[in-house]
Amino acid sequence: MAGEFWPGFLLALGAGVVLGAAYDSFRILHLVLGGGKGQRFLFDMLFMTVAALVTFLTALAAEAGQLRFYLLAGEGIGMCAWALTFGELTLWAASVIAAFLRWLRRLGRWLMRPIYRTIRRVMRFFCRQLGKIPKNMSRKPKKSLERDGESSV
Repeated sequence: MAGEFWPGFLLALGAGVVLGAAYDSFRILHLVLGGGKGQRFLFDMLFMTVAALVTFLTALAAEAGQLRFYLLAGEGIGMCAWALTFGELTLWAASVIAAFLRWLRRLGRWLMRPIYRTIRRVMRFFCRQLGKIPKNMSRKPKKSLERDGESSV
């Protein structure tokens, strides 16, 4: 009986580490996308669905579908191990990368602002010039039946 415990527990421990990595990936995705409470709820529901499936498959592989407490404890310990080690590193790295991308976006806006301003001024100038053209000048002149130098009066 004691020999059957360890393979299932180690499998559950590995599944917990995988679940911890999946939760961190959802957390990083939420950080990058910058969504609100609705997006957070959607990601949490998606994670819970994935976690339920992984727990079921772990129980199926370890104990022929019977859910034991040590399987749940193994998954919990695996998730905590991930969160306290690699989870901290991945979240730190993701926040540094997100801050760098925000800085890069601000730099791009700062560099492009004079170009946009110039384009806007040129467009405004041409629109004003087009507004000065009288309406009758923009139409095609009608052909006259009179010849040059002749008058109908």
